[in-house]
Amino acid sequence: MRSQALRFLCGICTALLLTGLLFAASAEETPLTDDEITQLLWELYQTENSDAEYVVLPDDYEIPAAGKTGIYHLLLLGIDNPGDALTGRSDTMLLASLNARTGELKLVSFMRDTYVKIPRHGHNRLNAAYAYGGAELLIETLEKEFGVHVDGYVAVNYAVMSELVDAIGGIDIEVEPAELKKLNGILEYYNYQRGVPEEEGRLEEAGLQHLTGLQAMSYARIRKLDSDFTRVERQQRVILAIYRQLLTLDTITLAQTITAKLSSVGTNVTIAQAVSLMATVLSFDNIRVSTMRIPADGAYVSKVMNEAYFIVPKLERCRRDIQEFLYD
Repeated sequence: MRSQALRFLCGICTALLLTGLLFAASAEETPLTDDEITQLLWELYQTENSDAEYVVLPDDYEIPAAGKTGIYHLLLLGIDNPGDALTGRSDTMLLASLNARTGELKLVSFMRDTYVKIPRHGHNRLNAAYAYGGAELLIETLEKEFGVHVDGYVAVNYAVMSELVDAIGGIDIEVEPAELKKLNGILEYYNYQRGVPEEEGRLEEAGLQHLTGLQAMSYARIRKLDSDFTRVERQQRVILAIYRQLLTLDTITLAQTITAKLSSVGTNVTIAQAVSLMATVLSFDNIRVSTMRIPADGAYVSKVMNEAYFIVPKLERCRRDIQEFLYD
């Protein structure tokens, strides 16, 4: 009881101190900005035995999308379905972790053939979770199996991804000679589906290329050249290329592009959160980007069960890999 009383008094004193700072700033007509208030809150929450919940905040204060910690975890989902439907299995599952305090962007790709326990649906491939229960069930599966926290998600059909790349002016990708034939083969198939000449938009040579939306989607979907592991790396390159291209756009064009595509994606991210996150990204001249794959090398075994191929993860190792990668 004495310890609880001391902690309560400590919280009250902390609240009075911060409130005093706010009033002092107001008296000098130099009120603290939302970012400064968030920084103070973060320091209070980091202080041992601090009861920061007692802090009195201004009525108009809004915690940024990245919250007090400054870290936002966005799950990016690519849906493999003809047309623009958002049903079916999630072909791409990538967790983008943005640290607004350090200017770091960390990308964690989850292998679609990973054998997991899906709540209320038994064991299956990870990409089946989205087909069973949408993004909500997939997020629940990731949290229970891998200890991953997700703040928001964006689900995009590959066809919409193609339109998005075109809307931002295309992306730059280094295409390897071995990838060129496969890319063109996939592109010709999509042309056939759309009823246009199959050779339309063919890539003529390898090397650093400025890809259209259809070319970029074809590149991301190369799968029979090497392995699913390398395919995940290609998907990461496409995501990074889209991010870099977005940074070249002016604010108005960027806002128009985002709002124009909102109706075509599945998401629980609000416009206010999207604007807050984009403002954070644009505030850094050079964001440090790092990537990883789950399961990583040595953290899984390959198995064939009921004539189907699975990647069986070593869950404890995977959880440890993710924690060390995201939070050092």
